[in-house]
Amino acid sequence: MKKEIPLAITFISGFLLVLALFIPHKPFGNLEEIFNDWYIIVSGFTMLLGIDSLLGYNFGKIRRKEKDAPYALILILSFFLTLLWGVIEIIRTPEHNPFSPSSTFSRYFYNSIFVPLQSTMFAILSFFIASAAYRAFRAKEFNSALLLVSAVIVMLGRIPLGQGAAPYVITIIFLIFAWYFYSEAVGITETRIKLIYILVAILFVVLIYPIGWVYLRQHIPSFSDWLMNVPQMAGKRGIMIGIALGGIAMSIRIILGIERTYMK
Repeated sequence: MKKEIPLAITFISGFLLVLALFIPHKPFGNLEEIFNDWYIIVSGFTMLLGIDSLLGYNFGKIRRKEKDAPYALILILSFFLTLLWGVIEIIRTPEHNPFSPSSTFSRYFYNSIFVPLQSTMFAILSFFIASAAYRAFRAKEFNSALLLVSAVIVMLGRIPLGQGAAPYVITIIFLIFAWYFYSEAVGITETRIKLIYILVAILFVVLIYPIGWVYLRQHIPSFSDWLMNVPQMAGKRGIMIGIALGGIAMSIRIILGIERTYMK
């Protein structure tokens, strides 16, 4: 019965919610609101379970004297300090909620602790993003080269001086591609393939002026918008449709009791 009752509750709740979407009349019309109220009540208990799990996990680290035990100690002290501060404020000024966004406690906590910590985290994160971008934009393959060129065009089209800098950047990129194909051609022994590589290198050099200095210099903002509105939007919508279909499939599996990992 430990498994059957939760499965039955999940099935009935999910089935009624799906039914309420197609029958917007009582007693099904207000089911969503009722379930939302129950969700808020249950989520309050899950908050208590989460606090118990968080404290138990970090107390265990301190007890076992693990390597990151100091961080666990700071987390526990911060938690109880915040809780104690809020309780004291409630006792001192019971007419004000110390955890509301406009309270003195919340403003001090947000401006003096949360914002500096968040800024520090994002500053550190920027180095990881730069490292990941460097690895992703290395033009070792066709897909990487396509990503690199698209990123450069979008960046040039979105920044204020991008239109003026576009010809110089395009020239450098095309010269890099020309040098790549020429250096590859030097190591090739077969004459026909070697000639093709050399012709591609020459083509990149020839296209510098018509593409970089004539076309993109005038049209790079509109070309950047086209990249964002057509290929990027198509890929984004494809991902969103995939996520929605995955969510529907997972919901059906949960309602029918096929997916039971949430019970572990």
